[in-house]
Amino acid sequence: MPFLEAAAAKSPTIDEWLLWAILASPLTAWGLIALYFRRLPAVAGYLAIAGIGISCVISFVTLFNVIDADGAIAQHTHEWFTAGDVVVNLGVRVDGLTAVMLVVVTSVSLLVQVYSTGYMAGDAGYGRYFAHMCLFTTSMLGLVLADNLFMLFIFWELVGLSSYLLIGFWFHKPSAAAAAKKAFIVTRIGDLGLLAALLLIWSRAGTFDIAGIHHWAASGEASDKIVTLFALGIFAGAAGKSAQFPLHVWLPDAMEGPTPVSALIHAATMVAAGVYLVARFFPVFEVSADASEVVAWIGAATALIAATIALVQTDLKRVLAYSTVSQLGYMMLALGALGYVAAIFHLFTHAFFKALLFLGSGSVNHGTNTFDMRKMGGLRKKMPVTFWTFVIGSLSLAGIFPLAGFWSKDEILLDAWRYDRALWFMAATVAFMTAFYMFRAIFLTFFGEYKGGEPVDHHDPDNHFHGDPAHPHESPWPMRAPLLILAVPAVLAGLFNVNHDFGDFINHALPELPHHDESTFEWGIALSSLGLALAGIGLAWAIYYKRWVASASLREVFLPLAGVFERKYFLDDIYEDIFVRGIFHRGWNRLLELNDRYVIEGVVNGSGRLVRGVSNGLRPIQNGLLQTYGLGFAAGVIIFVLAVFAANPL
Repeated sequence: MPFLEAAAAKSPTIDEWLLWAILASPLTAWGLIALYFRRLPAVAGYLAIAGIGISCVISFVTLFNVIDADGAIAQHTHEWFTAGDVVVNLGVRVDGLTAVMLVVVTSVSLLVQVYSTGYMAGDAGYGRYFAHMCLFTTSMLGLVLADNLFMLFIFWELVGLSSYLLIGFWFHKPSAAAAAKKAFIVTRIGDLGLLAALLLIWSRAGTFDIAGIHHWAASGEASDKIVTLFALGIFAGAAGKSAQFPLHVWLPDAMEGPTPVSALIHAATMVAAGVYLVARFFPVFEVSADASEVVAWIGAATALIAATIALVQTDLKRVLAYSTVSQLGYMMLALGALGYVAAIFHLFTHAFFKALLFLGSGSVNHGTNTFDMRKMGGLRKKMPVTFWTFVIGSLSLAGIFPLAGFWSKDEILLDAWRYDRALWFMAATVAFMTAFYMFRAIFLTFFGEYKGGEPVDHHDPDNHFHGDPAHPHESPWPMRAPLLILAVPAVLAGLFNVNHDFGDFINHALPELPHHDESTFEWGIALSSLGLALAGIGLAWAIYYKRWVASASLREVFLPLAGVFERKYFLDDIYEDIFVRGIFHRGWNRLLELNDRYVIEGVVNGSGRLVRGVSNGLRPIQNGLLQTYGLGFAAGVIIFVLAVFAANPL
């Protein structure tokens, strides 16, 4: 293929073993912890930090090499196995998009591991926790490095498995076990679409190679209908992992896992996987206008729905969870509006300030034994590092100049304005809401009088709190240091694209298609979005700090809407009542029960009875007499000869 030849001609000089080492390092740490050091907590933690730290260093080396090669593509492929006409390769691919994602995943994961040594101290599953975290990071790195859709799908499923293990880490808690199952099942629904896309592309294009699929889409070899179906299958998988409406319901419940897990899921791994998948196959969506339209409008709807739900949450982590869903909707909106650079740039900046916010919420929980903002207040003087870093993360998320979120959000709004003004209006409304609910959280958590936190129940086996919530204090340095480090990119990461260098760099991951919008800076868009963000902050200040308007009276005014937001648009109720307790409980679940009882158990038990019957039938000839054995041997030979002649008659 001409595109592959051109890519190979300008490949950067990156040793293949370095790319495999990025994947192998945390995988090795996982193996060592799981097999040998799971019951040695200190060793397990240091091994996880070392394994992911090595990957992080190599990822930065890879990034600099790709920058030196002007964002060119390096691809190393090996035949894995063949089955008839199916040839499946195992390989790694690095370009601008991959290099950026490698740095995001490994750097955020490394800081989360350091933070976890303080947050998870004393937990009975400490070693198991770090083993799962290494597997989670390995799975995401494999997904990012994969050079073909089949290999990507394998790591895609491993990401789902890892998230299941970590969300349900405290599996003895019914809420955690239920949240893990919910995440696993809901994301599987989207994965069916991805599997269908995988089968479709093989049947039509005859390849799983990502570059080959790009060329197939751009060449016009396939009909518009086939390209659209393939793109929608890809998006279905992405909608599950990246929590797009209506498959977003699993993500807020995933807060049942440890807070560092939430930070990693929401910032750099599982939810980022869906956005990365659509971005990786962006040339396909660029060819299919219908698929792009679907992505844009579902992204906008997701952003708006999640933002409205975040307005009424009282749990700090759930505010951040719905914020993540909303920002993922922003990214999908941008991809659907053909804003490839804007989407990836926002994914890049969002990873740092969202990890900062989640780790900040964990620090608050470490001092108060609760995530309920109604039991907090007045923490800014008691936890100054947590307070100031949380404010920095919130300002960046709200899109306040000159922090990182301002630059990436501005580009998304600009792409939405160019694509469809209705999309821009929805995105601008979300910008206002984002600033409002984040500073509502800040005023409730860090200002006013402290309300005592959550008393410790020492008889509760699920309690992992150590300290006195009546006297909150700043978290230990293993937790504070990552907050201070993450605050730096939350402020400065936006500068990477001031001169459009970021866009030029990651655009090399795409084949030469006829239409790529150039990123520009529009003062009108920037000032309007900044004004909306400041208005949101001002409204939160008036209600929750100055208390000029009572929030309770405001809720009464908007009671019908507030009730809908608090019930999360009744989606959880619909899924539980209709599908879980209704259709599936009465029909599908009953069918599965009958299948287990009469088919699966029937085959297993029947096989056992058959073997036992044959054994009982043959028992009389096992009598110790050589004559009987000789007769049996001769009979066996005769039966074998007759069978051969019957199968091959003369």
